[in-house]
Amino acid sequence: MLKIPLIGKVVRLIASAVGASVCECVLLLLAGSYAFYKWTSVLVVVPLAARLAIGRQAGRKIPFLRLFALCMFVTVLTGGIVTALDSFFSSDATVMICFGFVISYIVLKCFCERSNESRRLYRVTLLKDGKRACATALYDTGNLLKKQPQQIPVHIGGSALFDIVGEDAGFFDVPYKSLGNDGGSIKVCEFDEMTVMKGNGKLILHNVLVGRASDSLFENNAYDMILNEAVFSNKTGMENTLGKQAAHK
Repeated sequence: MLKIPLIGKVVRLIASAVGASVCECVLLLLAGSYAFYKWTSVLVVVPLAARLAIGRQAGRKIPFLRLFALCMFVTVLTGGIVTALDSFFSSDATVMICFGFVISYIVLKCFCERSNESRRLYRVTLLKDGKRACATALYDTGNLLKKQPQQIPVHIGGSALFDIVGEDAGFFDVPYKSLGNDGGSIKVCEFDEMTVMKGNGKLILHNVLVGRASDSLFENNAYDMILNEAVFSNKTGMENTLGKQAAHK
């Protein structure tokens, strides 16, 4: 799956873009040959800039070769679009490049959203005491964990999601049973709000329970959270991205 985890990291994106630009300029001035400049740029500067842009946590989940292939795909896609636009329209090169990036972004965004939907992956934002944490969540019909006796669904998240939780947060144990483990328990914390992006809409849930799991559960996976199977069973609170109420009770 193609995953571009760049949400909410504007400063890091700007820093990676500026850093890559400076490196490209220095390489162009100091390189003894254009071939050396070209291959160093393609094989070193661009992948490292992309790695900086997505961050350390997401970078651990994306192998370098896959990241390199993604960079080359975006480069070829954008270059092809710019070339096509230039053949149909006579305009300034800067304008063509800007339009090329915009069209590439739209194409990639649509592709990623369709890919995520097919693999039941959703963008999720957790809110706790005014602080936010973003995650890519897997909708797992096998996650039936609930707090008893109220039957409140419990979602599962990696440790990074709990960085926004204060030290005085009220964790409590929720027992569970799984294959090979008949008497386990998981530390659970209540978040003020959880927003799940679904298609062109969003599901907003309040007072959501999330259990803290070992990071090994999410190692080498494209997600860092597992949604409970009951998350979409209640349509109340579904809103479109324009903020209009689209749910019905």
